[in-house]
Amino acid sequence: MVSKLFALSWVAVYFCRIVLITNSIIYAISGISYFSQSYDGFELRENGNSTLYSFPVLEPVIKDTVIKDQFDGLLILAPFMGAAYICVAFTSLAAAFLFRNPEAAITLLLQAALLSMLGCIVRPSEPDEFYNEDQKDAVQNSQLAAVITGWIGAFGPIIAALLKQEILTPVEYIVSFYSYVTSIKEETPSIKEETPSIKEETP
Repeated sequence: MVSKLFALSWVAVYFCRIVLITNSIIYAISGISYFSQSYDGFELRENGNSTLYSFPVLEPVIKDTVIKDQFDGLLILAPFMGAAYICVAFTSLAAAFLFRNPEAAITLLLQAALLSMLGCIVRPSEPDEFYNEDQKDAVQNSQLAAVITGWIGAFGPIIAALLKQEILTPVEYIVSFYSYVTSIKEETPSIKEETPSIKEETP
């Protein structure tokens, strides 16, 4: 019974960490795209040809006419949006590998509650004419999935605590494995130590 409780707790805790890693990848890709494409936008603006105005990270979702009409505003916001997403990405990655279980859960809970859930609350009030066909609902559904997985993952360490199971963090597993390997090397005598020296006896 104890092993089943431990297995359940381990899955619950590491589901939290997997969601954090997934979030870090998604937000890093988005943040780097916003950041790099803003500099491409500055070059397009300096060239003065508004027919070339584009923002590839937004084009699948936002209508081209909206991007061109609001291009200056996007250029102002995009670098800061990119920096914020990159910050969230690295925070998620640090939480997934370095934070202890309660801190990792709190980080994921704040992301789900303050980033994904607030996006889901605000998006329905935005004008439909800004979005490409069916893309508003698609983005809303994907962010709703982030909310659900975030809340479920955040409660993983709480489940482990309620079941009174101590689950090691990735860093603790690495340290334990390193200690195990070094202890084996210390306990295993070398061949030279095991082989007695043979001295030739002279008559």
